[in-house]
Amino acid sequence: MGRWFTETVVDNGRLPLFFLLVSFLLAFLFIRFSVRMIRAEVSWWPGNVTPGGMHIHHVMFGLVMVLISGFALVAIANYETPVANCVLAGIFGVGSALMLDEFALILHLRDVYWAEEGRSSIDAVFVAVAITGLYLLGVHPIGFAGDFDAYQEDRSLVTLAVVLGGLAFQLALAAITLLKGKLWTGLVGLFFVPLLIVGAWRLGRPNSPWARWRYRDKPSKQAKAWLREKKFREPVVRGKIVVQEALSGRFGVPVSLAPVAEIADPVGAPEKLPNRLLTSMRWRQTRRRLRRPPVWRLPIVLVVLSLVSAVVLVEIDDTIAGSDGAVSTDPGIDIGATATLLAVIAGGMITLTGLVFTATTLAMQFGASQISVRVVPMLQHEPIMRWSIGMFLSTFVFAVVIASDLALSGQDASPVLSTAIAILLSFVSAFLFVGLVARVGMILNSSRLLRWIAAQGRTTIFRMYPESSKEPAALVDAPERTIVEEPGPLGTSATIRLSQLSPDGRILLAVNTAGIQRMATSWGVTVEVLPTIGEFVAQDAVLFEVDGPQLRVRPHRLMAALVFGDTHSPSVSPAAALQAIVDIALKALSPAINDPGRAVQAMDHLEDLLMTLAPRVRAEAADSALTRIRGTRRTWADYVTISTDEIRHFSKGSTQVQRRLRSLLVTLIEACPADQHPPLDARLAALDAQVAREWTGALDIELASASDPQGLGSERGSAGRVHPLVLGVEPAE
Repeated sequence: MGRWFTETVVDNGRLPLFFLLVSFLLAFLFIRFSVRMIRAEVSWWPGNVTPGGMHIHHVMFGLVMVLISGFALVAIANYETPVANCVLAGIFGVGSALMLDEFALILHLRDVYWAEEGRSSIDAVFVAVAITGLYLLGVHPIGFAGDFDAYQEDRSLVTLAVVLGGLAFQLALAAITLLKGKLWTGLVGLFFVPLLIVGAWRLGRPNSPWARWRYRDKPSKQAKAWLREKKFREPVVRGKIVVQEALSGRFGVPVSLAPVAEIADPVGAPEKLPNRLLTSMRWRQTRRRLRRPPVWRLPIVLVVLSLVSAVVLVEIDDTIAGSDGAVSTDPGIDIGATATLLAVIAGGMITLTGLVFTATTLAMQFGASQISVRVVPMLQHEPIMRWSIGMFLSTFVFAVVIASDLALSGQDASPVLSTAIAILLSFVSAFLFVGLVARVGMILNSSRLLRWIAAQGRTTIFRMYPESSKEPAALVDAPERTIVEEPGPLGTSATIRLSQLSPDGRILLAVNTAGIQRMATSWGVTVEVLPTIGEFVAQDAVLFEVDGPQLRVRPHRLMAALVFGDTHSPSVSPAAALQAIVDIALKALSPAINDPGRAVQAMDHLEDLLMTLAPRVRAEAADSALTRIRGTRRTWADYVTISTDEIRHFSKGSTQVQRRLRSLLVTLIEACPADQHPPLDARLAALDAQVAREWTGALDIELASASDPQGLGSERGSAGRVHPLVLGVEPAE
């Protein structure tokens, strides 16, 4: 041990660091023992330092010691003073321990020493001990571990750029890891970079900033993050709490705090506005998500890249073939065979391109005629369509350029590198073709298509309605939304119309409500948004009505708060997902197709989406805080209407569809609170009247009036499940 200490600590000049760590640990253990004795009210132990009745926290003593020792260390930095360095490092360690022991007090600006918030002080101490221990062992963080040694040797700008790029990449990984809520992984990863790669790659913690920014519209990732938190992190946290409380005493004990006087909200107090930066970031993300790239853009980019790459690789192959033998192509490869292989690749790629056009056209025709016209733009904007066409065409161009150069140059050696790249591109194209076939097959399979649309709709629900009602069974009266009116001239109002057509289309896809709230507050006006999401806005139609003084109103800024497009897709709003599924059900119920089984499948997904929507729509109505925006927003009754009324009208003569629709309404009534029952009760009464009109026989009326989640799975539907499932041999009487 003595030899190791001498070689590792003393010989490497780390003795002051050793004194700092030892003094830090001893001071922390002593001060924790002291406060626990004071808390236990031990009579023989000195109490708090209270000169004149004022309690002086030990963070003040630590602050003074850190300032004095830190100043002295800087002052004697140019002198060889090993003894003084060790003494001052010890004083610095004692002061740091006293300060970090009350880190929570500094963070929260109140005495939370024994409260739950006080655990942050112990976490800070653990971090300080870990970092100091790693430095003592000679492990340094990125940027201090010899990263610039290569640059010190050759002093070239290329080396400096590579070193700085590597450091920037590692710091970016550390920032992502910390934003994902992995504090220890990020801090220790600064010393061991592989930990940063793992931390940045894996899912973030549920309440981390990364999760709030990136997982808002990804419920599957949210659920996975919560599962990992519960399965892996909670046991570790419980173990850490045991260690903390064994070392530092029990936290969470109520402390007597001075009562804080309640300050009444004065009349006319400025209302709280949405955060400007977060609002801008979310709106840009929304615009980027809804912007539909042209179908031709990606194929053109890939073709240009393949053309440039082919020319560069031809030059590289020529250079390699003409070198002095350091690197050479294999002369044993027949040039004619290489040319034939490239021709086969080019022909295969142009054939695959034709198959893509044929398959896409057939899928769109089938979708428009047999399923729903809304499926056509959804399929058209699928990324795999653009990537497939682009990859097939770019591989074709690449192979043609290489083959042309081989035929015209008359070289003696085969272009091995270029041919290998062409073969690799052909394999990538083959995998893309498999994915394209799978996607087209999904369109032809109504079950998978419905599941795909429902998944997009569910993601949109979580994005538009992030909060769910916590008490779905209780009847909570939603507070009325008050419109704040600024004093101004009477009758000052104006309208803003659609004067300039959007090149992307005229269907309203998104409204930046938080941004409009900020603008309306700063202008002192009230803004009413007239069209709703999903509506087609005609030329010169009124978009906004602005009430209040008009001097500061900027119409172009309000126009920038809208996004227009050419189609209302499930990725835009939940209503679009419901409409697409309803269209599939209506097409199945049409006389030309007459497939009630597909309509029942569609209603399965409609029920699932409505069950997801119900608590979230209710929570938004109760918690809405936008006070300067009025406009049409879909209500719970709107979603029920979109999902059920058209199917009810088309269900004439179909007992199976009527039974499944009744089951949908009954399930929602049982799950939703009383304030959401009226639209459901009205549809159930209309369905009863329809059954009485359409069916005359007693058996038919009884069958059509049953609630069956399978449509026609049993005679009495869900009400007939009265026989228990018995396993084994029944006991003898």
